[in-house]
Amino acid sequence: MDEDFLPILARGEEYIEFEKTRSGPPINSKLPSYEEARSKLLGNIAVAKKTIKEMPDDLRVSDVVVNLKMTLGFTAKSFHPVNLIKQSGAEDIGSKKWTQTTTDKKGQPKLDIGKNVFLRMSEETLVYFDKMLNQKQSELHKGFIEDVKKIEDFYVSGNDSLIDIFTTDWKPGRIELVFHPFGELEQEVITKFFDLFHAAGGDKDKIRYKSYFPGPMFMSVYCGRDTLEQILRFNPIRTAHPLLFKGVPMFRGGLSGFALPNPPKGDFKSSIVVGMFDGGIKEEHPLLKRYVTERNPINTLESGEDLEHGIAVAGSMLYGNLKGYSTGSILPTPPVTVESYRVLPLSDPYDINLYEVIDLIEEVVPKRTDIKVFNLSIGPYGPIEEDYISRFTYVLDSLSGKGERLFTVAVGNDGEMPNEEDRRIQAPADIINGLGVGSYTYGEKGSLIRAPYSCIGEGREGCKVKPDIVAFGGCEDHPFHLLGKDGSHKLLASGTSFSSPIVASKAAELIGRCSVADPLVARALIVQSANHPNKEHDKYLGFGAIPESVEEILGCTENKVTVLYKNRILPTKFAKVNIPFIEGLDYKGPVDVTWTIAIATPPNPIHSEDYTTNCIEDFFYPNSNVFSISSPDKKHNLKRHLFKDKDEIEQLQLQGWKLSTHPVTASGNIYKNEQQRRADFKWDTIVKKSRPISKYQSIDAPYLVLHGMDRNISSASDFINYAIAITVHYKNYNGNAYLKTIDNYNKLEIVKIRSINEIMIRG
Repeated sequence: MDEDFLPILARGEEYIEFEKTRSGPPINSKLPSYEEARSKLLGNIAVAKKTIKEMPDDLRVSDVVVNLKMTLGFTAKSFHPVNLIKQSGAEDIGSKKWTQTTTDKKGQPKLDIGKNVFLRMSEETLVYFDKMLNQKQSELHKGFIEDVKKIEDFYVSGNDSLIDIFTTDWKPGRIELVFHPFGELEQEVITKFFDLFHAAGGDKDKIRYKSYFPGPMFMSVYCGRDTLEQILRFNPIRTAHPLLFKGVPMFRGGLSGFALPNPPKGDFKSSIVVGMFDGGIKEEHPLLKRYVTERNPINTLESGEDLEHGIAVAGSMLYGNLKGYSTGSILPTPPVTVESYRVLPLSDPYDINLYEVIDLIEEVVPKRTDIKVFNLSIGPYGPIEEDYISRFTYVLDSLSGKGERLFTVAVGNDGEMPNEEDRRIQAPADIINGLGVGSYTYGEKGSLIRAPYSCIGEGREGCKVKPDIVAFGGCEDHPFHLLGKDGSHKLLASGTSFSSPIVASKAAELIGRCSVADPLVARALIVQSANHPNKEHDKYLGFGAIPESVEEILGCTENKVTVLYKNRILPTKFAKVNIPFIEGLDYKGPVDVTWTIAIATPPNPIHSEDYTTNCIEDFFYPNSNVFSISSPDKKHNLKRHLFKDKDEIEQLQLQGWKLSTHPVTASGNIYKNEQQRRADFKWDTIVKKSRPISKYQSIDAPYLVLHGMDRNISSASDFINYAIAITVHYKNYNGNAYLKTIDNYNKLEIVKIRSINEIMIRG
């Protein structure tokens, strides 16, 4: 490592202070009267009773799923109909969003969001609910009355829309069914469904299922359209989706006439281990045999195509793009070693069931506590959908829900499909606690562009910016130079399969070499250091391209200083994060402040629109002494400095003007409703923001305020673990702001970074 290297600074949490709890936004309620809402709901209940009575016995169990449709705009946790559910005796088993396009005051189209709550009710419960609504209003709980007023509709669905998910050209094959949680009635659900499936012509022996009570049950079945149309009417089914796996991604190239370079010299290897689930490797491969350990948890014969993919992925993880290495070159010792878990080919080539892979991941990952980063360059085919959360995604998010490990996942290679909706990222790249990785390549004059095949975003609610990150993946004009399976020649190809392991390798190296890094810190630092050609995130390149080296991620310059914070916060609490900013510099130029916040959160698969349980809302205050002061009629608002404008402020206050409680924020209006929060990615598990400030003098003791939030409807959430990377860039400053930051903020520590030699062991 260069002697002039300036490591990032840590222990920023020493400059976090307690912040008083703030009031929330005012609630503007335009709801009907209780009598109007009650009358409408009683009519809905009468129809629901009739529907249940006419429902064939083989399509239901003892209890029935009923849909409670909330009025538009009432999607926040505070509006959830907790009182109604509790007092009626119903059981809350999940929710999803519903949307409606309206027009705003200017006549422009506006998308409004509502919530559809799924309730599990018996016929007796429904009768009791009916009786409650016929009681006198004075006898009812106030919360129950308010909840009734928020209800738009109440009905029993026939699941008719589920068949629309399957196109007319869909052929018999695997599908994944997601069942509502039914608790003590789950065995009845399983038994009844098996009987229904058999009666509809399905083969019960080909059913695979896994329950995650109190969450949903996932089931993989093989069937044709006739069977499909009959089973989808089963009331406990929440959603369905084709479960297609076309094997490893097709190579966009092949073996070349270019010989592979020579293996690294010496008998050392890295102590940092990365895991991968793929098609396996050849242990005797000359460029893998010392650096990759092969595991074979699946009891099937090796496949040439799968091996070719696994070898290419492992090689990408170890060496990256081999283009710069010619025949006779000697490769450097890789910064990581690899544990390769062969999970392909699957046991039945005529009925490919990815549940085999998921089962193996659930078995392997918890046992390998020494491995902090795993890569997946395989997964089911097809774009993600809003209300459909695959078992694959849920399992990866659950295994990383506390930030104890990181999954990097290729987003897929369908970015050139004719319809844009079919170009959307593929599961499990929609994970909220990991990194979905896309590919970039080079355009005219060497510009960085999205590789045409790389799938695009958005992601799902909770991690909308997808891909999170991109790495080089090659294209037809600029192929990726990979390890060929023959051990002698390069494979020239392209694909997100080879971008993802690059990010996995960098993340593992970062954790292994940085004294304070863990998987959560790695996510924050990778996104913070990402370079986007347009300097902002989008659905094509995400937050941008990962830097070429770990040193770039972990380094500062004399005028660009990054500080790392690691802490935790309780939901509803506020924290003040002071930014180490140097005052009194002989400098008048611009300053950029950039920050990335990463959290880990347990997933909530029964609430697809609220899949992230927690989030941290952030507000930036560039100047601690600049406040707003508003006129008595609230028509005029001025910004004034507490000390420089002290006399003017006092005069205005005598005239009835009101000084704001907090300084002026550069984050906009802090009083946001739920829909505004979603639009601003507030519920995302990773957020990157940048605020360019034109004049150094306009900054004074800047800070962030963090607000812990949770959407756990049933109980209070635990602490939210988070990592923040904040970079202050004094853009044209010629002095050494790095040393001045250390001198002025003596609680900060220079991060200890191990050299490549320090992570090597004999092997």
